[in-house]
Amino acid sequence: MNVSDDWTTTHDLAVVYIALAYGTDHELTDEELQVLTEALQRWTDQGDATVQDIIAEAAALFVEGDPEDEVQRAMRELRSALSPQERRQTVRNLIRIAEADGVLLEREQGFIHTLAEAWSLKQLSERLLEDTSVVVQRRGEDWSLIHELAFLYLLVGHSEGEDLSSDTIDVVVDRLQEWRPDRSEEQVREVVRRALQVYAKEPATDLIHDSVKALKKALPTTHRLTVLDDLHMVARADGAVSRNERELIQSLAEAWDLNIRMNGRDN
Repeated sequence: MNVSDDWTTTHDLAVVYIALAYGTDHELTDEELQVLTEALQRWTDQGDATVQDIIAEAAALFVEGDPEDEVQRAMRELRSALSPQERRQTVRNLIRIAEADGVLLEREQGFIHTLAEAWSLKQLSERLLEDTSVVVQRRGEDWSLIHELAFLYLLVGHSEGEDLSSDTIDVVVDRLQEWRPDRSEEQVREVVRRALQVYAKEPATDLIHDSVKALKKALPTTHRLTVLDDLHMVARADGAVSRNERELIQSLAEAWDLNIRMNGRDN
């Protein structure tokens, strides 16, 4: 796919941003799209509709063309078109987009380092990535926020140390589908299987902390409250909510700065 005559620097920026936000995990979250849009709005004095058009055109180029070639072309064009200060700001914007969903994937870090090195800004990218406040993902490139949710749901469902019942798994799947209605039941069950693999191998304290931190960063207060409600439903799946389950959910609420008390509820 060839670029049109009215292709602009803003389009090339959009290609690079989309390559990071979508190309690294094949998922463009609302949070990533919002930060991406804000970054592009600084390059045009026209309305939101125009920015959305630019994003759509850049995404089409990325999807219909050769992604690697298009990104490399955009990087070369931007190195010439942008001032040193603008290139540094672009790297900062890439960090912001990568951080938007609360999880910084290893593949996202690699992309940022590649661009920064091509623009002679490797030290800047290294410093910014070292200073990031979000979770640096260590669970593989297929891991995303829905996996973080699944991990916590399984943690609560297994808090009594017994085998996870089919009823509990069904509730976990049902709750996750509410978060991602665009995914089929089989796709959600695959997410649960992936989370189970991680949980079975390493349900360590630092991994639990990473999940809690990632979700706190990515989800607004109302969504965190919804997660707590989901966790209570998971705990109830195989009967009364135990003391261990209540205490675990309460500790999550406190970690997320949510002032709730379960008061011994068990139904």
